[in-house]
Amino acid sequence: MNTQVQGAMTQNFFDISRSIAERFIQTVVAVDDKITFGEVRNKSAEGSFELIVPPLDESGIGEVQQDQAIQLANLKTNDENELNYQELSECFAEKSILCTALKTFSGANSEEKTIVATFNLSKKADITILDWQMEDNSDNYGKIAKGSVSKLIEYDVSCNGRLRLVLIYTSADIALVMNELLEELNQYHPERENETSIIFPSEDLKLCKILVINKTENIQQLVDTSIQEFAEMTCGLLSNATLAAITEIRDKTHHYLYKFNKKLDTAYLSHILSLITSEDMRESSHDVAFDYAVDLISEEIKSNLQISKIIKESLSRECLKKWPHHINPDNQAIHSFNVSERPTFSCDNERMEKFLTVIDEDELIDVLDELPKYPGGINKFKGQFIQFQLSSPSEAAHLELSAIECLRRDILNLNEVIPVLKQGTIIKKDETYFVCIQPICDSVRLTCATSFLFLKTADIGGTQFSHVVRKDRNQYEKVKFKPVSKEVCLMKFIPDNKMIRAKREHGKFVFESTNSEKFEWCGEFKQAITQEIVNAVSGSISRVGFDSFEWLRLRKPKL
Repeated sequence: MNTQVQGAMTQNFFDISRSIAERFIQTVVAVDDKITFGEVRNKSAEGSFELIVPPLDESGIGEVQQDQAIQLANLKTNDENELNYQELSECFAEKSILCTALKTFSGANSEEKTIVATFNLSKKADITILDWQMEDNSDNYGKIAKGSVSKLIEYDVSCNGRLRLVLIYTSADIALVMNELLEELNQYHPERENETSIIFPSEDLKLCKILVINKTENIQQLVDTSIQEFAEMTCGLLSNATLAAITEIRDKTHHYLYKFNKKLDTAYLSHILSLITSEDMRESSHDVAFDYAVDLISEEIKSNLQISKIIKESLSRECLKKWPHHINPDNQAIHSFNVSERPTFSCDNERMEKFLTVIDEDELIDVLDELPKYPGGINKFKGQFIQFQLSSPSEAAHLELSAIECLRRDILNLNEVIPVLKQGTIIKKDETYFVCIQPICDSVRLTCATSFLFLKTADIGGTQFSHVVRKDRNQYEKVKFKPVSKEVCLMKFIPDNKMIRAKREHGKFVFESTNSEKFEWCGEFKQAITQEIVNAVSGSISRVGFDSFEWLRLRKPKL
């Protein structure tokens, strides 16, 4: 069905989220030892099947013709442990979702082979469905499922987390399965969400869930449950928009390939050759050409996302209006916000809906004047910094979103790339942070010890700050960069292969200056953030200062 986000007026927030999730889900992997490929049973049929005795064949000796034998086989009641792949794939196909089935291997090392194959298929899948009793020896029941889940979770932790939904579809005792899973995954500190599901408190696994389902549920129920659980894990404003954006990119993949086709190779190579002919650009020509290609492709994707109907609808006024009731079904006064340094102000769902859908000042005044009135009225509300939260004050989400806005990469997403010192690089010594403001062209083709220009922090952890950087896996630092000459400093480094490269020490990346001072690499600001800092520093340093007649100076018009 692959439902679009339509009719938002008649849908609640979760219905909209489910529609987006259903459109996003692309791949499901199902693993079982008793996968069958027979006809799909009539979903409307209930009760036991009637045994139909076929007529004798023309020979009169009672042999059943081949097609009649097949008919009889299809009429047999299914083994409760079987998984009908034909039915499963059809149910997912109705929603435009591709379902891949893997039957367990047989022979030597069959269990390990199945675990490896399951991992290879599932690490890129949106949803994984595993049987529990897949082993030949009943004493080993659960070994393949536990081994597969363990490898997937280990992989997710190594990648600093991802969304992961695993369903254990079994006829075994659910309590027993839950206990064995909890024991197997003990090193990741699993928690029972309820009698049938497991979640994890770890930051890396905060979007990982294991759900145990009894095989008494039919295939259609299994499909519906899997989509429902996925939607519950992703039901949120920005998460909905992210799913919608990725879906939009997937849907237009072949359009992008059509636009950036292989006929453009000659033009791209002309760009590289032109860069090579320039003496100033020759050594960095391939890096510059790479950046050009990435910018070209990303801008094309960005331009399409900005006009995407499904993304706009995921963040529309109607969606925003439905969010308060979804997050607060009991309609308690948990929606609260702080305006500047004023006391916390709370409201119920109805008033919050009005706040989120205001379109002019008169509407805002009406909402503020409702009882209980907002103290100070419109003049104490508009133009102020607002921190919204649920129940109790918390700035954790605000710091996380600020870091996402500021940082191009940080300690969590560097992977195996060795950092180099360039414009936008953030380093730290003791409790002082520095951002590199060296021009890009002066950061490459280095042949000797080179001085680099930095702006150091004027304050850390204060109430007034300009940027947020990641301090640890789930901790953030509020830093204040003040673009004045007294905060600018020079540090000299020795190049390695014509660039200043970090070295790994005790799990961290470190730059060492010529006077043996060591600076920890903390990340890189995004280009726009870096450019803003560089422009502010340049503007501050370029100011002309001189004494003048105050009577005359104060009469000059402001530019």
